Amino acid sequence: MDLDFFKSVGLLDTPLRRLDGRMKTVFFLVGIIVSAVVNHWYLAAALWVAALAIFSTLRLPWRLLALRLFIPFGVAWLVFLTLLFTNGSHPVATLLSKPFPLVIYSEGIWRGILIMLRIMAAVTMACVLSCSTPMVEILETLRLFKLPGIIVDIADMMFRYVFIMGEVARNMQHAQMCRTTRRLSWMEKIRNAGNIAIHVITKSLDRSIKIYHAMVSRGYSEENKAPAYFTGPVPSRDLRLGLLMTALPLMVLTINYLI
Repeated sequence: MDLDFFKSVGLLDTPLRRLDGRMKTVFFLVGIIVSAVVNHWYLAAALWVAALAIFSTLRLPWRLLALRLFIPFGVAWLVFLTLLFTNGSHPVATLLSKPFPLVIYSEGIWRGILIMLRIMAAVTMACVLSCSTPMVEILETLRLFKLPGIIVDIADMMFRYVFIMGEVARNMQHAQMCRTTRRLSWMEKIRNAGNIAIHVITKSLDRSIKIYHAMVSRGYSEENKAPAYFTGPVPSRDLRLGLLMTALPLMVLTINYLI
């Protein structure tokens, strides 16, 4: 996904986008936590469907969500395959008999499905949050909840300078393409990509050291308090709607422990 997309998040005009960022951050963080702890696959599936329904209200292309879910789905599928053959005591099928039989267990199937749905639901909620809320509002909400300031500052700087890293990488890639007049082999493309990654990391490290020294010379320290970003209370309408939304994943969590 193009990093420049995040720069235009503030231009989105949807009901979810207009909701106060503090309430959205709380709601989706609660949803992510609940998705990670539910013990029943149908509850995890319900949370995932709810996240997909919320994403549809943003009027964004589904390709965007598919790209964001591609890597997590690969990880979830790998976990599913691992549990399929290693978790459980009731075999349902055997793929190979010799020399190393691969036995599929019923417990592994259901456990793998549950973890896959947990991952997909949590990542989808994180994607919806990032697509509907400016990053500064998310970070400042975390600061309000007394997350260590150094962590929020590092996350803020990472978000700000990841665009520069992306721009440097694209410029270096274009420069390599302009200097290449023949079709590159697969190994040469891999080597060029590795060279670009090394140079980007090196430049990023040098730049981060210079920025830190510049901040220290201007009086920065971990004890400094940043000025408040949110200067007013949450609007009453947004507060009621946010509390109602947050109650839904908490209700799912209650059902999870009652079943």
